[in-house]
Amino acid sequence: MASKRTRIGIKEVAAAAGVSVTTVSHALNDKGRLPEATRTRVRSIADELGYRPNATARNLVVGRTGLLGLAVSQRGGPPFAVTDFAYFAQLMMSASTAAIGDGYALVLAPADGALEPQSGIAVDGAIIVDPVRDDPLVAALQRAGITVVTTGRVPGDDERSCWVDNDHIAGTRAILDHLARRGGQRIALMTSPLEISYTLDVERAYREWCAQHRVEPLVKTTELGLTERAGHAAAGELLALPQPPDAIFATYDRLAYGTLLAAETLGVRVPEDLLLATTATESQAPEAARPELTTLDLNPGEIGRSAAALLVELLDGQETPRHVVVPHRISARASTRRRS
Repeated sequence: MASKRTRIGIKEVAAAAGVSVTTVSHALNDKGRLPEATRTRVRSIADELGYRPNATARNLVVGRTGLLGLAVSQRGGPPFAVTDFAYFAQLMMSASTAAIGDGYALVLAPADGALEPQSGIAVDGAIIVDPVRDDPLVAALQRAGITVVTTGRVPGDDERSCWVDNDHIAGTRAILDHLARRGGQRIALMTSPLEISYTLDVERAYREWCAQHRVEPLVKTTELGLTERAGHAAAGELLALPQPPDAIFATYDRLAYGTLLAAETLGVRVPEDLLLATTATESQAPEAARPELTTLDLNPGEIGRSAAALLVELLDGQETPRHVVVPHRISARASTRRRS
């Protein structure tokens, strides 16, 4: 039977160092009038023993709750279940793991104001995912003096806010270049309404790319939410055009799954007649689609971890960059196989 691991506390450090508990407390918290040699020796012994400060006690001392809130903004668009999207699940799991490592618990809350101060849930800081322009929850938290980090920027408030995000301009250009290299000449963008920085950035980058390459932009904005049904309807309209696209970049992979169904119904072959790429957000693996989908992967795990780390650093008063950019990568699969 494995022995239970003994937690190293301040008393154990004091005994090992041969000093009082008060001396250890002052040494570890940089308080009191101690010789620097004593502080250094106590801290060294604490490190050797594997001492970690008790998060609850620390929070009581500094007047914190030890809770961080997380909510996914859904204002301004059709509601959806965030747990249906692998992107959000991975982001939340990584943020929670990082928060626990820093002595905080992460509270997942709905976006209906549950984190606002009058709701009764007291949090030290909050992560708001994909805020909309003039997001009411972000504004309410900031008015209450609660530190906020967003994943995805608050549209129109990029410089003042603290955020973690991808470079969606560069990512969109990269996926469009990929489609062009694979033979796409009339590339369409299938996107949801322009509510968040992601969709705003993608459409801006797409139009700039089209202008640079002297091609007519072809943008189809879905009207039925982030669903396969929305992708099916939008793809049906695009493929019925007198000059249909020979490549589509869909901003969410549920839209791409719907596009595959529409193409099959219309007898359009992917990738022979239509190249298809998307962003990896869905719980369904892109490898499970037929053909396998080429994706722009946004690394949501790193986004969540970085958001929690940035929030804790801000709460601790550390000098830290207010903006963190997480890299993306393209996973090329059969849906954009090079044409002969």
